[in-house]
Amino acid sequence: MKAGGRPSGTGSGPGDHDATDVDGAAVAIFGGRGGGALAAFTLGRLAALGGARCVGFLNDVEVAGSRLAGHPVLGPFAAWRDLPASTRFAAPLHKAKEMAHRAEIILRLGVPHDRWATLIDPQAVLAGDVIHGVDLFASPGASIMCGARLGDHVAVRGGGHVAHDCTIEDFVMVGVNAVVCGYCTVREGAHIAPGAVVREGVTVGRYSVVGLGAVVVGEVPDGAIVGGNPARQLGSTFDVAPKPMMAR
Repeated sequence: MKAGGRPSGTGSGPGDHDATDVDGAAVAIFGGRGGGALAAFTLGRLAALGGARCVGFLNDVEVAGSRLAGHPVLGPFAAWRDLPASTRFAAPLHKAKEMAHRAEIILRLGVPHDRWATLIDPQAVLAGDVIHGVDLFASPGASIMCGARLGDHVAVRGGGHVAHDCTIEDFVMVGVNAVVCGYCTVREGAHIAPGAVVREGVTVGRYSVVGLGAVVVGEVPDGAIVGGNPARQLGSTFDVAPKPMMAR
């Protein structure tokens, strides 16, 4: 997690959070189906409230001019440099077992730090003292509680809960209805799958994967794939070859 970050603002409830630092900002999304479509959905809800709006997708597979989730494909990832200087960007590219590779892709893009958007759905809840980096995506029903600190490019999906005093590092994904209990540390690039629970005070290692519905009661090593109740190690993400980025 990088030093710094910014406070979440006013607290919780519909309409309490801006999508970016600029009302009505144009946001282009790296990706497409899956996380990209979810980000576009939240941008649509924010636009209805006078907030940021989706101008389209940057996608290395789909043809420019085609449409994804009701929005145009503007070009490949590299085309971000051709967009107006006022355009902000989101990169909801989280995928289990592949985040080391995807994080490298995001960083290689060279997008300036101040051009990343923050997408907080009107029905997400953030405590007023939460500190977060750029490109946070909090889906409808996500909750991030008092004293939590989040790095850059973090996603908390619908119903995902980050409890008080947690540290969530860069490129982490907290899945649908997953719970990260208080005082936990989730290291860079870790993936907490839907329905998983991480016990209070536990550290989840870098680029590890906590499987669907797993109950984590002890430390998770870097790169470990864990599952079950209680969770046990099933494999390693470091043994997984990176795959080409597809339409999603």
